[in-house]
Amino acid sequence: MKFSDLQKKEFIEAGKGRQLGYAVDATISTEDGTIELYHVGGMEKLKFFGSGEAPVKIPVGRILVIGKDVVLVDDAAPKD
Repeated sequence: MKFSDLQKKEFIEAGKGRQLGYAVDATISTEDGTIELYHVGGMEKLKFFGSGEAPVKIPVGRILVIGKDVVLVDDAAPKD
């Protein structure tokens, strides 16, 4: 799956149903090129001039399911 396809999907905490936002960036391992963290921004898809909150970093291990329209995230794990 391309990162641009993932950016169109909304990240949601599975247990609480809380909307986290959309992927705005990712941290990639320099050793093997795999994605380590997704940076999920606020509910606005576009932010101008740095307005809004800082993105939440979600480790790949917290991803439960990548569906057609959403990405479900385990909310039991601590946030980074």
